[in-house]
Amino acid sequence: MAKIINFFLEDSAQEAFIPPLFERLIVEEGLRVDDFQFKVLCSRGGGSIQEYKNFIKRAKKRSSLEADALVVGSDGNCNGFARRREQLLKVAATPPYPVVFTAIPDPHIERWYLLDSLALSRAIGASVQAITPLAKCEKNHYKKLLQEVFENTGIQPILGGWEYGPILAKNIDLYHASQKDHALGDFVEQVRVWLRQLWL
Repeated sequence: MAKIINFFLEDSAQEAFIPPLFERLIVEEGLRVDDFQFKVLCSRGGGSIQEYKNFIKRAKKRSSLEADALVVGSDGNCNGFARRREQLLKVAATPPYPVVFTAIPDPHIERWYLLDSLALSRAIGASVQAITPLAKCEKNHYKKLLQEVFENTGIQPILGGWEYGPILAKNIDLYHASQKDHALGDFVEQVRVWLRQLWL
C-alpha cells in the first residue's frame, strides 16, 4: 500500500518546489516514487500559524485527511528558523500524523530558488547568475531578486519564476545548497532519516 504524504504549504512557490524535492529524495534513498501518494491540501495563504492550527483540528476529525506523514511549509518571515519551527510544533503538539516534517524557508521560499545558479540556469534554459542573498526581511525582496535573474535572458516568467521550481528541485546541488542555507538542510535531513527507516 502506498505511503500517503500530505503537504500543507503556504503558497504556489512552495508547492512548485517542496513536493518535487521530496520526490527526488525518495529516489535518492532507493525507494520507488510509485509507492508514495502526494496530496497538496493547502497552498494559498495556508502557512499562517492560525490556518495551520485550524487545519490540525480538521485533520483530527476527518478521515479524508489521514496520511502516513505531513509536510508543513511555512516561511520564517524574519521570525527565524528556530522560532518558526517551535511555533509549528507547538500548534501540532499532538498531531494526527505519525510524523510531521517542517519545511521552513527563512525568511522566504524564493531564497531557496536562488541558492544554486547552475541548477537555476538548467531549469530556465538560459545562463543566469543568482547571488545567494543575505537574510533580509523586506517582504518582497526575494521575489524581486528572483525576477531580476531573468533580466537579459529574453525569458519572461509568467509566475515570477516559480514555474521552474519542479526542475530546480530535481537539479539543485543539495549538499552545497544546504551548506548555504541551514533551513533547507534541516528539511532534507528530516526526510532522509524517515525514508531510511522505511527500509528497516
